[in-house]
Amino acid sequence: MSHLCSVLCVSFQHAKFAAAGLQSIYEQTYRDIEVIVLDDGSSDNSVEVIEAMLAESPFPTTFIKQANSGNVPANFNKVLDAASGDFVTMMSLDDLLMPDCIANAVEVLSRDLNIVFAANTGHYEIDGNGRQITDVIHLPAPENHPETAEDLIELEYSCLGSFYIQGQVFRRDALMAVGGFDDTMTGDDIILRTRLFQHMVRHPELTFALGNNVVLSYRKHGSNLHQNTFRQIKTVVQWKEKYFPERAYPDLFFKWLEALIERSIKQDRPEDIRNASELSPQVAQFIRDKQKTWAYRRRITKRKIRKLFGA
Repeated sequence: MSHLCSVLCVSFQHAKFAAAGLQSIYEQTYRDIEVIVLDDGSSDNSVEVIEAMLAESPFPTTFIKQANSGNVPANFNKVLDAASGDFVTMMSLDDLLMPDCIANAVEVLSRDLNIVFAANTGHYEIDGNGRQITDVIHLPAPENHPETAEDLIELEYSCLGSFYIQGQVFRRDALMAVGGFDDTMTGDDIILRTRLFQHMVRHPELTFALGNNVVLSYRKHGSNLHQNTFRQIKTVVQWKEKYFPERAYPDLFFKWLEALIERSIKQDRPEDIRNASELSPQVAQFIRDKQKTWAYRRRITKRKIRKLFGA
């Protein structure tokens, strides 16, 4: 018995990449697919590119065009609400799906109704021109595979992430059961995963499948959200305070904070440090402690000297 899989795509300023992203869907070996695309008010010619590609789609399509919201979770909820498949997978149109990613996952999910999602750890990174820039990367590493929903939550917490949601296949009813994405928060994938993992803990009959296949080529380019360090910091603060209020911030979070401080100094953006300080008392204290150090003051002084002499 075939199961419809809805491929949920969100795009913003992806005119250069959208055709390749959609083509990677059309080349899926699994053929019971519908394609749902939302463009979030792109000012380039993304809409024209997407419309031309959807006209050539071998699968049923839906195209949602809207003014820019900048709300990634809300945008994914819109395409999720428009989906009619038993299964869903998600992608940004600057990325590429591997040809067998849906087929392999659907085969696993079809074996057992209690399997909530079939995910794989492998991906490549590609540049803005589609050139592969890494060997296979596994998130998580095969030796760190979680076995239970509790393990998934611990992995999510300690590593501030477990696996990319792009190219993974979920039961749509499970995502709807947790309310999909939280559109009141900055983050998207880490919030969705945490909600789903906690739902699975409350329902111990539910399980998951995690393999090591390569399912995605993740494109790294100038406008990736992952390069917005302040957004990442804000996401983690909101996520931690809502879902883990009694726990201390993981060590990795403070490394991200240090990276934010370094970048703000290098780019002469003190407002990033001020804005981060307003996120939580713990963040503010960490930044105050850093600002008292000799290393911080030396970097600030060197930056001012370089700026003074136009260096």
